Amino acid sequence: MRPKQRALSRRILILVKISALYSLRERDKAHSIVHRELDGLESIAHASPHGRRRILRARGSDAQKRGKRILERIYGQQISRLLRRLDDLYPGLAHKITQDAYGLIMNRVGLTLPQRELANVVVLYAHGFDRQLYSHLRGAIRVGISKKTLKTVILVTAKTIGKRSKQTLDTIEKIRIA
Repeated sequence: MRPKQRALSRRILILVKISALYSLRERDKAHSIVHRELDGLESIAHASPHGRRRILRARGSDAQKRGKRILERIYGQQISRLLRRLDDLYPGLAHKITQDAYGLIMNRVGLTLPQRELANVVVLYAHGFDRQLYSHLRGAIRVGISKKTLKTVILVTAKTIGKRSKQTLDTIEKIRIA
């Protein structure tokens, strides 16, 4: 049974479409959605330099601690394995990803952690990174996104970029979080 697109708020629907288009380098189409759909004041608020200043101040151990908390929320008990694998790829990579990707970028103002996870899901789905997509689908559920919402996001993304969705929808249904 297919979920209805109406299950998504207008803000999330816009986030999904823009994320899908940007990930495929369709910037002109994404910009037209931004200009057409978003309220001018909201756009100005998110473009404010105050968010950038906050990010720069957050470097160091504070960003490392926040990044670790976000990683724990997204990856649950798999966090140790993930960090080990990252360090196996390149020594120090786990620290850098924890601090920069999760402590700074995932911690920016403007979007909540669940909204950022939805954007990650969209981009990974659009590019076909199935292993990473599975981890972020689980992470999205861990941070409070329902399976119904995930299915709707995948359907909207599939329609936006012209990709099949059955395999990913089946994967979502099979995910179990302890």
